[in-house]
Amino acid sequence: MIYAWLVENFTPEGQSTGLYMACQVNMTLTADVNAARKFRRQRTAEFRAADMREARRGDWRAVEHGFDDSKTPNTRYPANPRDNT
Repeated sequence: MIYAWLVENFTPEGQSTGLYMACQVNMTLTADVNAARKFRRQRTAEFRAADMREARRGDWRAVEHGFDDSKTPNTRYPANPRDNT
């Protein structure tokens, strides 16, 4: 199991909305936890959560999330470099 910090949105009741910060540059959102921007440090994620609260409003929090490291991570390129056309 690999752990990373994500920026996640919550309802006023404290329930997750299932939305995560995808890009810290243009503050885009994703519902895919695997596509969410991952941070190594809690402090960095908390700063980005503050940015999201300002840009998007709502209750954005830094949360630690576990990812199964036995699965191949999402990549931009195919496993075989010859398939990259």
